[in-house]
Amino acid sequence: MSPILLVEDDLIMGESICDRFTLESMPFKWAKTARDALTMLKTDHFSCMVSDIRLPDLSGEMLYNQARESDLIDYPTIFITGYGTQQQAERLMTLGASDYLLKPLDLEQLIGKINLLTAGQKHTAASSMVPTLGISREIRRLEEMAAKLSTDWTSIMVSGESGAGKEEFARLLHRHAHNEEAPFVIVNCGAIPEALVEAELFGYERGAFTGAAKAHKGFFEQANNGTIFLDEIGELTTSAQVRLLRILQEQVVTRIGGEKSIKLNFRLITATNRDLREEVKAGRFREDLYYRINIIHMRIPPLRERPDDISWLTRLFIHRWNEAHPGSPRMLSEPTLAYLREQPWRGNVRELKHAVERACLLTAHPLLRPTDFEIPDQLIEDYYLDNINASAAEAQPILRLADYNREQEKKYLSHVLRHFNGHVGQAAAALGISRKTLWEKTKKFEIKAIS
Repeated sequence: MSPILLVEDDLIMGESICDRFTLESMPFKWAKTARDALTMLKTDHFSCMVSDIRLPDLSGEMLYNQARESDLIDYPTIFITGYGTQQQAERLMTLGASDYLLKPLDLEQLIGKINLLTAGQKHTAASSMVPTLGISREIRRLEEMAAKLSTDWTSIMVSGESGAGKEEFARLLHRHAHNEEAPFVIVNCGAIPEALVEAELFGYERGAFTGAAKAHKGFFEQANNGTIFLDEIGELTTSAQVRLLRILQEQVVTRIGGEKSIKLNFRLITATNRDLREEVKAGRFREDLYYRINIIHMRIPPLRERPDDISWLTRLFIHRWNEAHPGSPRMLSEPTLAYLREQPWRGNVRELKHAVERACLLTAHPLLRPTDFEIPDQLIEDYYLDNINASAAEAQPILRLADYNREQEKKYLSHVLRHFNGHVGQAAAALGISRKTLWEKTKKFEIKAIS
């Protein structure tokens, strides 16, 4: 095992930590200043760095940033901090630090975190990379597996609930397997009209059908020498499943209306929030295709099963907000993070991201509080109360379902826009949709709004 680098200027605390390292048979080196640590980082390789935030010459943050900028550190880093510098430690987590501990230091906890971060990693760059999806044990294992697989795969199935991060994980797999120039083609199988599925996936020749004015490369051709990500693969039609199976078996595609077989070289990632085994039993998904795409199966756990990631992702979203909006920075309090960790997040990471963006947009003060995340529920409650009162006041005629849905959507959008005084940006954030989408809907329903 490579040694641990301890950066601590307090002699009493440093000696206590070193004594414990010795008892645990953990090799270590002790630097009492940041500059000494930088010197050691240039000459030695470590399995982990444990550093105090407050040092006599440079701060722990400056040490960490300089080490990263100089490519001196590619392994886990744990910071030790007092209460007054906790926010700084949290900021470092968003930059890639692995964890932090508060003083007074619990040595058992420190040893446990070091063992967790270095267990079975062989201390390579792949094992200590900066987290991209989360810091929970489950997510770090998935990221490490993606790094270890590297180019040694052709087909991977990713399962998980909607919004859990399947697409982001697919991008990570692609980055490990290809260079930056290689194409990464995303296909939402459920969003393509059934009549166009095969034309979009496999391409077509000019004149293949009415409206085919010119030849068209399908998604598989576009992904040649790269990766194709088929999201919601369980939505594919039976005929599309048959053609997909042939492409996977032979790595060739024949466009609709064409005779020439086009040789392809691609990696396939499929994703679904369905249980494809049940779909096979029900006869809705081909069994032979299931076994072909299920060579490697990785499950993204829902956010409620990994509360550590809720805090990490929230800090990450806040960090991105502050970078994009330097004039209106936002901060988090520990009670707010505790509140967010207790929420079910049925929409997973996507719902959390929208909730953070919504709170940042709608809050006038810099410190986000738990109540800042409760506005949408109140909006919905007020809306339904308004509608109940309106229904009681007058009997409603029977409408076609499409007309009823249109009318209710118009009423709700009008209600939300009134709440935000017609501001599209704030209303869109509360609704969890883009400004463009809301603006188009206001035009469609002839609702007055302010850009």
